[in-house]
Amino acid sequence: MFRRFLAIIAPLLGVALTLASVFLLLYMTVQSELMEDPLARNLAMLGTLIAGVFLLVGSVYVSTRIAVLLFLGEPPKEKPLIPSDHQ
Repeated sequence: MFRRFLAIIAPLLGVALTLASVFLLLYMTVQSELMEDPLARNLAMLGTLIAGVFLLVGSVYVSTRIAVLLFLGEPPKEKPLIPSDHQ
């Protein structure tokens, strides 16, 4: 029952996170377009682009991670950073 509830909530949370990122980026874009100084406006646009990449890629990563953890049932095994000599 709990997993079924999570299976419904996880995609909705992913959509809400992505939609919130889009609205935040829209607000940042409008505020940067209203700036008078060209240097500040260009720096604000660059900041908006960088923030957009991090927000949208981050929201997709979080949504995918939640779905994997939900449907896998347990956290995936982490690979060791240093390969061992034992085979």
